[in-house]
Order: sequence, then C-alpha cells, then structure tokens
Amino acid sequence: MNLPKDILAKTLARFDSLIAEGRNILDSASGADGGTRKPDLEKLFEWRTKAAMLLSLVIPKGHVHRDAAVGLAKLQPTYEALQEAVSLLRGVKDDLDKGFLDDLTTRIEAEIAADYMGQAQHLLADGHRGKFDHVPAAVLAGAVLEKALHTLCDQQQPPIPLKGPNGKFKSLAPLVEDLKKAGAFNEAKAKQLRAWADLRNLAAHGEFHQFKRGDVEAMISGINGFLAENLK
Repeated sequence: MNLPKDILAKTLARFDSLIAEGRNILDSASGADGGTRKPDLEKLFEWRTKAAMLLSLVIPKGHVHRDAAVGLAKLQPTYEALQEAVSLLRGVKDDLDKGFLDDLTTRIEAEIAADYMGQAQHLLADGHRGKFDHVPAAVLAGAVLEKALHTLCDQQQPPIPLKGPNGKFKSLAPLVEDLKKAGAFNEAKAKQLRAWADLRNLAAHGEFHQFKRGDVEAMISGINGFLAENLK
C-alpha cells in the first residue's frame, strides 16, 4: 500500500493510539494477583469497532491478514481474544511501516511496465526522424497501456470482465469506458486514454501518416504518468 507520507504518518499514529487503548483495556482487566477478569465490555466493543475499521481500510483484499481483519469485527469479549487482537494491530502496523502491505504482484508489473516504457523511449531516441521510427514505440507503449488497464479491471470490486459477450478480449476503448463507469478515473482521464488508444490503433494498422513523432513522445510521457498513478 503506497500511501503519501502524510497519510502514512496519520495512519501509523492511529495504529499507535488503538494499540495503546487496547493495552489500557487489558491492564484494567488484570488483577493484582496476576489473574485476569472480563474486560470492560463497553470499552472493548468501542475499541473493536475502531480497530476493525482501520484494518479494513489498510489491509488489501487477498492479503494473508485480511481474514483476521474481518474476524476482528466479531472479536469475543475475553482477555485472551483482546490480547490477540492487539498483537494483530502491532503486526499489521509493522508491516505497513516497512512496506510489506504493498501488492507485490502490482509492484512487479509496475517494474516490467517501466522497463518496456524505457524501451519505447529508446526506440525514439535511437531512431531517425522521418523514417517512421516512432511507429514501433507507439505500438509498444499502447501494449503496455492495455496490460495496465487489464490490471485495473482485475482490481475493481467486482472485477471488470476482460472479455466481451462474444468471448473475445475487449479492445482499449471498451476497457476505458468500463473503468470510467466503475469510478477508476474521470472523463478527463478517459479522454486522454482514448486518444492514446486511437494513436496505438493507427500505428498497428499502418496509418503512419496520421500521427507524428511528437504525438508518440507525448503519448509515452502521458502513459508513464498514468502508470505511476495507478500501478503502485
């Protein structure tokens, strides 16, 4: 989970606050003789609600801690259960602080996409103006964009199907429209994506005179920005 620094700091502070609150409830249920009694139910239920909400926001779907986070909402009102829940918060906070809650698959894909986009830039840099050297770069950048849109479709809840009613994979334009309807981005961003999709299609179908080298340069720069915003 790649959070901005200020939001990460606030989130970690919230973890610290709830961990301390949980410890206080435990301490109040500890007897002088070393025994324990039932925790204050009102305080425990209030803490349980806040802790479950925090974990549901922080832990990504499919993560190993996700089931435990869901189960926290039904935490049993016992000393031992509360101990376990406080330990869970400590562990998740540590994972978040050290970057282990990031979606590893998405991070790997982002690295691969960045490599291919670098290759597209090299195609432009190493070519000769007027020789349509910008065409392969447009095709490659468009392929990277298509893969990124597939990933975004998979991440939606529920996931957006990659295939249409005919059983064939959707082209870029329908993917963009589906993601816009799902709220993944607004119309302004969708318009940009459609323009890059059109440029990719021109390159793939031999319409080389319909776009210029500068169009591909702008396309690559724009797609790099889109990847940085969405594959993280």
